[in-house]
Amino acid sequence: MNDFTSPSSTGVPPGLGRAFDQALRATNGVGAYRSFLADHGVDVAAIRSMADFTALPVVTADNYLRRYPLSELMWDSDIRSATEWNTSSGSTGEPSYYPMNSVSAEHGIELYDRIFRTGFQSDRVSTLLVVGFAMGTWVGGTYTYRAALELCRRGHELAAITPGVACSSILKSIAQLGNYYDQVVLAGYPPFVRDVLDEANGEVPHPNMRILAAGESVTEPWRDRILELIGHPGAAERVRLIYGTADAGIIGYETADAIAVRRLAHADQRLRSVLFGAGDVLPTFVEFDPQLRFTEVDRDGRFLFTIDGPIPLTRYRLNDEGAILTRDEVSDALRRCGYQLPVRTSTRDSGFLMLRRRSDVAASFYGVKLYPESIRSALDDPAVSSHLSGKFTLTTELDADFAQTLTLCVELRRGATPPADLLETVARRVVVALAATSSEYHRLHAELGSRAEPSVSLKPFGHKLFRTESIKTRYVGASDEN
Repeated sequence: MNDFTSPSSTGVPPGLGRAFDQALRATNGVGAYRSFLADHGVDVAAIRSMADFTALPVVTADNYLRRYPLSELMWDSDIRSATEWNTSSGSTGEPSYYPMNSVSAEHGIELYDRIFRTGFQSDRVSTLLVVGFAMGTWVGGTYTYRAALELCRRGHELAAITPGVACSSILKSIAQLGNYYDQVVLAGYPPFVRDVLDEANGEVPHPNMRILAAGESVTEPWRDRILELIGHPGAAERVRLIYGTADAGIIGYETADAIAVRRLAHADQRLRSVLFGAGDVLPTFVEFDPQLRFTEVDRDGRFLFTIDGPIPLTRYRLNDEGAILTRDEVSDALRRCGYQLPVRTSTRDSGFLMLRRRSDVAASFYGVKLYPESIRSALDDPAVSSHLSGKFTLTTELDADFAQTLTLCVELRRGATPPADLLETVARRVVVALAATSSEYHRLHAELGSRAEPSVSLKPFGHKLFRTESIKTRYVGASDEN
């Protein structure tokens, strides 16, 4: 594993030249970045080589995006250069506003083209895209819809409909229009995709259905369950995941090869260890293009992205923890574990990102950070997942004696009649998952016993805890039950 993608024939990591050029342009054309560098003691005139790029201070939402006026963050302080505005879904705080321009739009469209051309063959198979992301100002829905329109101009046999986060409208749209198309692609947040398919009451909405998920990680048991619900068990490539954010756009996406490698690692503990390192939670594994999304990893294992757009981001840290793997490194890991699986990428320079988690999306319990991925792996276990929607909230609170307690609220699936022992089974599997994925929690549980275990409650489908304006669930945070 390297801090950069593998060197090209010139010895320069792919994409570094473009990233360095962007940084130089930003020192001249972005007022906020000039001020930011000056505040960090950087002499702009001393930035002369690509080696200097790696010494530039790291940009974050707090020290940069929220510190300077919006117009000063943009090229030439021209806020009117934006062609579109979107908001984040507020998964880590209050929603923020992010612009798009022709550059960011073109980069996003190029990545969508690769997803739909190689993943769904929509350039030659008539496709109905049902956008199940929240519409309005939220980035997921409008970003996907805009990309679909541009893909049509590129020759894709694609039509889009935008019912948003309305299960019944989605199913009606597929029922009325789906028969006119060879395939249907449902795009949405993973828990909502599950809600839609559950509402179909065992009926497959379309015989040739595919899923495009985004907004959070998914487990392989979750993928298997979705494949069963769309009538294609085992056809893993039918369910694809996008990794992206409102501020950076699409960063990476699953390909057939990436999915195949991840599923092998799910079944083979040795391969998982060789490829992804220690940890029982299977990381998200996506392809990325360093020419469009130049990526580094800092000393703390967090990604740094350099991405062009109306607000150029140079060495921008999202607090996503992970690693970069080249195509050769993945192939070598497979061979070492006895596999001859070919590893292909969309471009010569493309590699893979292995995303473990977001370090700033966690509940803190006795100083131990507990991440949603650990809970999700427990709730996606086939022993309980058929009764659950996949949504949950994990909170820490103080009891009457001011001792810290851990509370887990889990949503039942629509129409579920849970067995009497479901609550106990969920609680047990969650504790096992937390102990397996966090050595700190394992030690804490050994010391505190049942006091370190979450108080688990099962909530009916549609409970207020899981109704948010953006539909995207906040898995950790303050409780509003009191």
